Amino acid sequence: MSSSNPRVQELRRLIGRRSSRYAAGRFVVEGVGLIHEAYDAGWNVLEVYVRDGVEDPLNGRVECHSLDSKTFDSVSDTVSPQGVMAVVEMPDWVSRLALPNADTSDVWSVVLDGVSDPGNMGTIIRSAEASGCSRVFLVNDCVDPYSPKVVRSSAGALFHVAVTAVSTWSDVTDVEKRIVGTTSHDSDASMMVRSMYDVDLSGSLALVFGNEAHGVSSSAPVTEWVTVPHVGRSESLNVAMAATVMCMHVARCQSEMVSRRPQVGE
Repeated sequence: MSSSNPRVQELRRLIGRRSSRYAAGRFVVEGVGLIHEAYDAGWNVLEVYVRDGVEDPLNGRVECHSLDSKTFDSVSDTVSPQGVMAVVEMPDWVSRLALPNADTSDVWSVVLDGVSDPGNMGTIIRSAEASGCSRVFLVNDCVDPYSPKVVRSSAGALFHVAVTAVSTWSDVTDVEKRIVGTTSHDSDASMMVRSMYDVDLSGSLALVFGNEAHGVSSSAPVTEWVTVPHVGRSESLNVAMAATVMCMHVARCQSEMVSRRPQVGE
């Protein structure tokens, strides 16, 4: 299959253009591990492309096409391509915002407010999924979660947590009533900020992380503010690092809440 083939041209568009991905409702996943993650998680893998001489990672379970080395490497978004990529259908998470759960008090969310760096978003999605977060909302022109760099940096977590771009904050507050904003400033006269270790972060809540340069937007309907206390010279943590610390703390609070519940027969 040559570089002029319509399928190859479509691959280029899906990899390079956000508008093309959303117009088609599909995106590209590169690498054997990520393709298996998507397939095993039940996502609709539409077709696979391999470089000449590379085995089909899904062993014929979906349509597979072979590209010559020059064409494959010119299409790939990675520096050292593994020689496999797949086209995957975007899921309809919007219809599943109110995720079913035996106890909705255990369901909590992460909100990314204008996060613009692909590496940061991917890392936050990875940390959110690892800490038991049920869904990630995107508000205010975040980077595309289906861009190649976000997909890679999420290390497969993208396929295991609902990531949904929403139009307004009301889409978040319709699902979560407790909106916990995060900030690097522990002393601000305009708002009461507490250490995350002094706040009970169990139960249903939305934990908000803001833009790398400007933080959480003034329009965010925050009900309380928390910060990561730290010592040393740095004024703040990178948003992905702060999100990882806070998500793991929320996971601990959720676990402690479960352990405090009366057991059957007590």
